[in-house]
Amino acid sequence: MKTIKTSILLFTVLCACSFQLFGQKDNYSAIIANKADEIEQKVINWRHDIHQHPELGNREFRTAELIAKHLQSLDIETETKVGYTGVVGILKGEFPGPEIALRADMDAFCSRKKRLVICF
Repeated sequence: MKTIKTSILLFTVLCACSFQLFGQKDNYSAIIANKADEIEQKVINWRHDIHQHPELGNREFRTAELIAKHLQSLDIETETKVGYTGVVGILKGEFPGPEIALRADMDAFCSRKKRLVICF
């Protein structure tokens, strides 16, 4: 359960504070931990809501809409209907550097071994 919580929090924190993280030379672990603490209850509420409204794989219309609306509320460029129900958020920093891809499943019926894939 802790791995799932950590994965969800990490994804949300990266979206919410990516510009702050890549623009500073601070202790990233402390920044992430503080931001995660600030939004922990919100993320728990999202998880409860999503699990109270389960959707079959490749039919996650409600979940995709929730994710897209949240990304858009953060002024993140959003593409929807990627691979049918997928959502892509594109963060563009003001400085050149490496690109990061973050992938997360939204199918509530997938295996209990949740995974978070970060590509550099």
